[in-house]
Amino acid sequence: MASRPRKGTADGPGPLPVRKSHLRLAKERLAAYRRDPDPRVPRKYAIRAVVFQEGEWLCARCLEYDFVVQAKTLQQLFKALQLFIVGHIAVRLRHNQRPFRDLRRAPEKYWTMFRRSRLKLPAPMFKLGVLKAHGVVVAPPQVRIA
Repeated sequence: MASRPRKGTADGPGPLPVRKSHLRLAKERLAAYRRDPDPRVPRKYAIRAVVFQEGEWLCARCLEYDFVVQAKTLQQLFKALQLFIVGHIAVRLRHNQRPFRDLRRAPEKYWTMFRRSRLKLPAPMFKLGVLKAHGVVVAPPQVRIA
């Protein structure tokens, strides 16, 4: 009668114990990789905003990254939106942080306003070439009026 190899002996492979701390570290690294797979690849950002009026002010609320800019005219509003985006990215890059990383999504109310709107505004002209050199690409935002 032939005997089977015992687990964990020189006769055969056995299960290797994995420490909980090693599993935790592997999960953390996998999550970090999924958030930011390769820092050498340009990060691409798409921005959608809904424009609405509050009193005398026009407001543009970004949906993917919850921030608001406001101005008195549509032209000033586009400029404020561009300045906020460029400024935010510049500050984050200066401090070795990923742009928009900790900004939450806008509340569902604004997503609904965007989906219901059929009036699209032309994308403002962004001059973001300097950001491409830093690995950041921002598509011209999709803007709709609620």
